[in-house]
Amino acid sequence: MLLALILFFNPAFALTPEQVLKTAWTDKTYLAHEDIQETDSKNPFRSVEAFYSHERNGNSETEVGLKFNMKSYPEWRSGSSQTDTHQILKESSLAWALRDRYNVLLGYVLGGQKLKLLNNFIEAAEKNLQAQTLALRAVKTSTKAFLEAKDEFLRLKRSQSLLLAERQVLKKRLDRWSLEPESTEIEDLDLIEVDDVAKSLKEHEKVTQTLSGKLAKEEIWQLDQELKIVKGRENQWFKSFDVSQTAKKDEHVVEVGLTIFLPPLGSDDWAKQKQNELILKIALKQRDLENTSDRLQVLRFQILNSIELYKLARTNQVVAAKSKSLDPLVNMQTKITSEKEKLELLNQRQSILNQYLEYLVESEVLSKEPGINHLSRSKKAIL
Repeated sequence: MLLALILFFNPAFALTPEQVLKTAWTDKTYLAHEDIQETDSKNPFRSVEAFYSHERNGNSETEVGLKFNMKSYPEWRSGSSQTDTHQILKESSLAWALRDRYNVLLGYVLGGQKLKLLNNFIEAAEKNLQAQTLALRAVKTSTKAFLEAKDEFLRLKRSQSLLLAERQVLKKRLDRWSLEPESTEIEDLDLIEVDDVAKSLKEHEKVTQTLSGKLAKEEIWQLDQELKIVKGRENQWFKSFDVSQTAKKDEHVVEVGLTIFLPPLGSDDWAKQKQNELILKIALKQRDLENTSDRLQVLRFQILNSIELYKLARTNQVVAAKSKSLDPLVNMQTKITSEKEKLELLNQRQSILNQYLEYLVESEVLSKEPGINHLSRSKKAIL
């Protein structure tokens, strides 16, 4: 019992954001890249087969040999190193895993702050509903104002239920990543401010290469290589050669055989169909690549625009909070409006940070600098 109380009240057992982010290095998609095999072999043989036969019909005859199945020239050329491609995909998988954990942390921690604001909002809405009820009985307010107050209160209660359900889902994901599932509390995120986001965007404004564009280029290259291989196999005239030795009594015969393919005499419909599919895939990927060319500029503009709207709303909220009235109902409504604006500001801040995370992924900042907490003002180390 004493141990349970110590664990409950001791903040050392709360999860730090960095502990959660560190689990990205154990993500299954990221680890899968460790099992990827290298395909940079310059071996010209697709496969080598050994064969053996022995016959006894009065005369013993034994044949042994090797058959060398050749790669087509484009297939052999495509065996160049793909280490860069694998490295890009591996870094991207880590960046995506980190982004998912950042978003869950944001949703869980800011969701807790939203619940506190929402509770204040509900308390103010309930008091307003009670005041509107009394005022309606005293014929000092309209039925419309009463119904609006009632609808507002019920809407907030529904929002509270949805937010609680959302936090439970996020909590389960945190538990899955945590080494101690009972430690569901998260230490302070030490979140950056929106001004820090704007400053970071300015520092990276010269970056134009996007992760989506780089991945699209790599995929186009892979599809183009596959297309060359399919075409090469279809037109490959030198298929294989074999070397064998036949032993018959005191006679030993060495034979060399060639397998030649004559394309004009046949038609590989499957190869043609495969080529058509690859040509269409390359065309579609080219379109995707064109659509990602200004992805960073669009994201940067959206984030900066959201920051300006956030600052404007924050300024208006401060001005409105100073207004007072002699009418209690008006003051009650002002209080409700103030709580509503606080909640909306928190929603806007979360949206800005979510967009910023997407920007960090697209600009490859998360890929190149995964070992620091980019949402922490002090840039805490993860590893």
